[in-house]
Amino acid sequence: MRREKISDENCAMGIGALIVFVAMVLLASIVMVSIIKITEEVSQSTQRTTEDARRNSVNTVVIVGGWVYDNYDDMLFMMEFGSSGEEVARLDVKYVLTCSYTDGTFNYRSAALGDSAGGSAIYVWEVGTPGPDTGGFTNVAQFRPGARYFFTLDGGTQATPSGAQCGPVDLANRGINANLYLHLPNGMSTHQELALSNGNVRGSQII
Repeated sequence: MRREKISDENCAMGIGALIVFVAMVLLASIVMVSIIKITEEVSQSTQRTTEDARRNSVNTVVIVGGWVYDNYDDMLFMMEFGSSGEEVARLDVKYVLTCSYTDGTFNYRSAALGDSAGGSAIYVWEVGTPGPDTGGFTNVAQFRPGARYFFTLDGGTQATPSGAQCGPVDLANRGINANLYLHLPNGMSTHQELALSNGNVRGSQII
């Protein structure tokens, strides 16, 4: 039986075809990896955009000013709601007032804005509208996006709401600062450190 002799030219063609095949596989792998990477980057960018949009759509509030209200334990604050979001019921906005003494005592008081929770009356009204010194005053019921409001707070604790803990006179006598937190429903919270600028003199800044 006669065998055909395979020429060097045929071997070279086969090796060349194999090299081309391997190169195509490598190229396909590189393209596939690039596509996967681009897909992941697009997905992450979409998630970041979605999160930014969600954050911009929820309610936000910022405390823009604070003052001593009665040179004892009452304070006056101004807050501004973000321009996006929706109206928020006043009673759904909670405040937390805290301070710590050097002996380790931790004081806190929490309630809805406008709810004295057993202390002296506190008030909430929109900037530019008549305040609590006018007859027939009532606290606002709803907070509107983009609007600014005044609100008063009274020192004291949950156990002793008529006390002066964390109020201007307490901060002045003890040389400490306090913390105020505002919590919105289905939204963000804000924190403000309270530090007296001129003792507990009425009208002096407290932030």
